[in-house]
Amino acid sequence: MTRSRQAVMLLITLTTVATVGGQAGASAAASAPNSATSAVATVNGTAATDAGSTGAALEAYWTPERMRSAIPADKPAAVPTGSTGSTSDKPTGPATVAAAPQAASVKATDRANLNVNASITVGKIFFHDESDGKDYVCSGSTINNPTKNIVVTAGHCVHGGKGKKWHTNWQFVPYYDHGSRPYGTWWAKQLTSFKGWTQNGSYDWDLAFVNVWPNGSTRLVDQVGGNGLIVNYAKNLYVTLLAYPAGAPYDGSWQYACQGNMYAYGSEQVGFNCLLTGGASGGPFLYQYSDATGLGYVDSVISHGPDTINYGPYFDTDVLNLYNGVANYS
Repeated sequence: MTRSRQAVMLLITLTTVATVGGQAGASAAASAPNSATSAVATVNGTAATDAGSTGAALEAYWTPERMRSAIPADKPAAVPTGSTGSTSDKPTGPATVAAAPQAASVKATDRANLNVNASITVGKIFFHDESDGKDYVCSGSTINNPTKNIVVTAGHCVHGGKGKKWHTNWQFVPYYDHGSRPYGTWWAKQLTSFKGWTQNGSYDWDLAFVNVWPNGSTRLVDQVGGNGLIVNYAKNLYVTLLAYPAGAPYDGSWQYACQGNMYAYGSEQVGFNCLLTGGASGGPFLYQYSDATGLGYVDSVISHGPDTINYGPYFDTDVLNLYNGVANYS
């Protein structure tokens, strides 16, 4: 089914959302939840060392049938591990634009002038979880960076959390459209998250940046554009959520959107009330989303919650530091 930058389905929202010295100190700092941890992407258990062999192996693995059969990575609905006590609306540092949006340098088809236009920067993520041997889907979006190769998503879309492993056979399909891949497929080169997620399984830290290989001579952000990134902004911003929910009543074949105000959830998370099911994990909270350009500023990602509520980590200075650590990786 072919579409030309068509409108996304708009959903009705329920909102109108001391210094420590010595070796012991160094060890504690290295395992602090805000510490970054990265891994070279793997394909079938082998390190992804070049674009050509990585692409060939993943094309062989991710057949159309396997992609259709991949199941949604559920948004955990249980009471999460994390700071869900007293709620604080206050930013924890100075409001900062970490990255400005950039339009694609490869000309895209004109956008339709409808309710909420789908974004070619938002796509569907496919990965294999070695802990249970199953294939899963998540959502994600591009971020502008100097090397034009970043996808932002939820931490649990790259790593299983406490006691588990990095996911393998990871790929991103921007603007996935009922099986069609008009902007290609992009394969993970490096996966990065917080130790607060990979070691502790805390949803305060359920965030990841993925650097992807170029597709031929073209870089991801050059192909589809890259969203901006903001940190330490207010927790009640009016945002647009875009994602590929795959649990009933959806089937993961197309983008869906919600718009409204997010709200503080505990001291380190934000929330947004909207029906987005499993598979939507990793989808962006976009501030100042433009229907004309399909770009905005990512301010959180969908992490967990019951189907009708979407919680995500609050983007603060720790997120800025995580981004800065991978922004120039090529």
